[in-house]
Amino acid sequence: MNKLALLSFFGAIALTAQAAPKDDPMVTISGAKSETPEQTMVMPASEFSQFVGSYELANGGSIALFTRGQKKYAALHGEVWHELAATSANPFVAKDRQLKIDIWRDDNGLVSGAVYIPKSDVQTASGKSGEMVKVGFR
Repeated sequence: MNKLALLSFFGAIALTAQAAPKDDPMVTISGAKSETPEQTMVMPASEFSQFVGSYELANGGSIALFTRGQKKYAALHGEVWHELAATSANPFVAKDRQLKIDIWRDDNGLVSGAVYIPKSDVQTASGKSGEMVKVGFR
């Protein structure tokens, strides 16, 4: 009986996985929270400058990365500025805990990455507290 229930469970998961669109640019991460970690690293604005620019998000939005003095910022859709803290060479978190950015520059100088934003910022219908959505960009 337990084997039958287990097989049914895994069969349902397999069908769900096959039904999901493969090119969906957004992934909901339940329970994920963008928290400013206790350990951040100091990254000079000159080092951050390799990422400065405006990027189109896979969901049609945009994100701009910029500096003011020695502080680093991100602005989604040209709206509120979120001050960033570096957690290592590529990931950044907003000090207000509203977003997280993973960003890379390849050998050809092309920048790509992902931004994690509160689900309520992407979908206005019933975004649970703490749920984040991953949206890719180039």
